[in-house]
This record gives sequence, structure tokens and C-alpha cells, in this order.
Amino acid sequence: MKALTDKIIETLEDRHRHFIGSLATKETIAESEGYRQGLLTAIETIKTLEASAEFDEVARVVMKHLANPEKYHPHHRVVLDSTHAELLEGKQSTGQVLDYITD
Repeated sequence: MKALTDKIIETLEDRHRHFIGSLATKETIAESEGYRQGLLTAIETIKTLEASAEFDEVARVVMKHLANPEKYHPHHRVVLDSTHAELLEGKQSTGQVLDYITD
């Protein structure tokens, strides 16, 4: 499965390469140089933003996704590293216990 930004970039690149418009007009939107240049600009902007994204920005994408009540509830958590992502669901919790923490 691809990352969301990869899907967006791939879709825009596909629209840039292929026919967009109607046969009745004889000139497709995809043949319009302004339209094609705009797509290229959008693609490069997304690539630049993704490459320079800060941790907070990337984490917020996951947080926003987890906030979808049709898929998840507040007891879902995600653990990520560079090669693995895990979705966890809490079944029982004691809450925060500080009794054993030394100062």
C-alpha cells in the first residue's frame, strides 16, 4: 500500500500524461499548456512539502486519521518506526499511576 502523498502525486502525474477532456471539443484540457504546467507545479510542490515535512506535521496526519469515529475510537493507538506500523486497541487501563516513580 502506498502513502497518501504518493497516491496524490501518482494521480496528478497520471492526469498530466493522459487524455482529459471530451472528444467533442477537439482540444483536451490535457493539451492546454497552462493546465499541464499547473499540474507539474502542483506535483513538485507536494514533493517538496513531503521532503521537508517536520515530525509534527507527519504525526498530525496519523492523528487526524485516528480521529475518524467511523473507523476508530479513543482507545486506539499507533506505534511507528521506520519499518513497521502497528495499530493497537486498549481493552483495559489503570490510568496514569505515579506511585512508583521516584523524584
